Amino acid sequence: MKQIVLETLKRIIERKKVANKSPDHVTYLELKSELAEQRDQALRELWKEQKIKSGNTLNDKFIELEE
Repeated sequence: MKQIVLETLKRIIERKKVANKSPDHVTYLELKSELAEQRDQALRELWKEQKIKSGNTLNDKFIELEE
C-alpha cells in the first residue's frame, strides 16, 4: 500500500508540473480522491472479470468474492 501511495503522489506532482500549476504539492484531498478513483477502477475490473459481486445493503454496499 505504501508503494501505491508513493506512486500516486509522484503521478499527481508530475501532472501538476507538466500543467505548470503552482504549488505542485499534493493536498490530502487530492490524494484521497485519486486513490478512490484507482480503487473504484480496480473494483470495476474485478467485477467485469467476475471475481467479485456487489450490491446494496440498507446503508451501504457490499462486496463478496466469487468462488
